[in-house]
Amino acid sequence: MKKDIHPKDYRLVVFKDMSNDDTFMTKSTVATKIQLPGRW
Repeated sequence: MKKDIHPKDYRLVVFKDMSNDDTFMTKSTVATKIQLPGRW
């Protein structure tokens, strides 16, 4: 792997699958639109 090419701003996000309402938490660099108060 090449050094210093990967993003550094990973954070925990929750994704929701709209086809079956399943949610899962993972690390991502995606900019989130919704924040859940009191979760983290």
